[in-house]
Amino acid sequence: MHDADDLQNPGVRDPIVTMRGMVKRFPGVLALDSVDLSLYPGEVHALTGENGSGKSTLAKLLAGTHRADAGVITIDGQVVSIASPRQALSHGIVTISQELTLNPTLSVAENIYLGRVPVGRFGTVSWRSMNAAARELLDRLEVGIDETASVGDLRLELQQEIEIARALSMRGRVLILDEATSSLSEKSAARLMEVVEEQRDKGVAVLMITHRMPEIYRTATRATVLRDGALVDTVGLPHTPERELVCLMVGRELGDYYGSRTSTAPDSGSSAVPALRLSGLRTADGALQPTDLDVRRGEILGVAGLAGCGKLELGLALAGAISSLGTVEVDGAAISLRTPLDARLGGIGYVPDDRKGAALLLERSVTENFSLANMKRLMPFGFLSSALERTVVQRSIERYAVRTASANTTVGVLSGGNQQKIVLGRTFDLGCPVYVLNEPTRGVDVGSKSAIYAFLRAEADRGAAVVLISSELPELLGTSDRIVAMYRGGISGEFTGDRMTEELVNEAAVSGRNAPAVTHQSAL
Repeated sequence: MHDADDLQNPGVRDPIVTMRGMVKRFPGVLALDSVDLSLYPGEVHALTGENGSGKSTLAKLLAGTHRADAGVITIDGQVVSIASPRQALSHGIVTISQELTLNPTLSVAENIYLGRVPVGRFGTVSWRSMNAAARELLDRLEVGIDETASVGDLRLELQQEIEIARALSMRGRVLILDEATSSLSEKSAARLMEVVEEQRDKGVAVLMITHRMPEIYRTATRATVLRDGALVDTVGLPHTPERELVCLMVGRELGDYYGSRTSTAPDSGSSAVPALRLSGLRTADGALQPTDLDVRRGEILGVAGLAGCGKLELGLALAGAISSLGTVEVDGAAISLRTPLDARLGGIGYVPDDRKGAALLLERSVTENFSLANMKRLMPFGFLSSALERTVVQRSIERYAVRTASANTTVGVLSGGNQQKIVLGRTFDLGCPVYVLNEPTRGVDVGSKSAIYAFLRAEADRGAAVVLISSELPELLGTSDRIVAMYRGGISGEFTGDRMTEELVNEAAVSGRNAPAVTHQSAL
């Protein structure tokens, strides 16, 4: 194991923050077991590990959200007690969390400067100064919203960006990002990473928790790995390979992180009827241009592209979630896609990108959520068979390696990875010939990602056609038999074999090189 101090930034002698021997217990759980961490000015330090490893707990000790049961925290070499977020802020420690803390009844500017409202000469609130300062912050983040708008009227992503603006307005010396990009679009997440780099260059110490490996390797110079509440190692980046870092997180060698192929990918020249055929599939608003595409049984087709490229609309159209025109065939038979039920009855299983908002009943049990898509199977005589339900659900829990205390556990308390396994598992249990998966590993830890990739490959090996829509190009390159890139609503390139490289796919996705004016015919 490396000593964290041995990996400090060159030329920097003293850390801003040290945490030594940090211990935190919750009822029945040792969440942190004597963990050490140091943060230096002008560095981004990634805190990594699977869900439940203790990352957020350690960050919350520094942020004052939790109090440690043992351990010492120093700021600039002085021992301090951080018993509340206010005390943390007094030491220059600012947090951006995925958990929103906004007041929905107040304006954007009021939320940004809540508790720090500028006051004029006569002791009254200077609304003009506050709104102008808020506008400057929002422009810096490229957030196009009115600073006087009510926060309660804004969608989740914009609220998250207000949280970011508020944190930046505090001008902290230490910035904690706890899954801060989980609710952001690709563009907004990329802009936040630019802001993180700006803060780093100003001498701010950044502690970043994220499941997105590209963010870690773009910005971080060190990574501390936790597993089951214990410190595994602190390593230097970027010379520590991603594969090695992932192995440290999960505690085992990953034979094939993206899932081993147990069968040969389908021959693109085969004359067999494709599992999925699109002919002129499009949306009336032009977000999805007329698209022709075949996907064969046993194939994982990756769909790449930037935000607004049409890949989201492609998935929603195939799910019957938005109105579309054109023809869709499953195993040679044309199907209707007027509703999500039409898609499912036609043989298309769909996994949405927002599991909490569109796929799960968070207040219901694991059993109820697994059963949602399989009620017909569980009602052989017109009424629900509780015994059959228990058997089927337990089998699915084991098959998809869902970590839960019991089948009666409320889904909302499970980690993101286990929630996603339930969504994928109940969809795969339908036995569809075609699956369309929209960002299936978003907000999922690396161990669960590896398991999900194995599930996708198993379905392809079973003979299903899998359409994988993802914003993570390494994920697409690692899992897909073929990739199509989308640009401005159409397919701008198709890649297999030696041409399936990050450079070529990125070029087609970013520049639209060879992009069709209207349509694309898959070269199958």
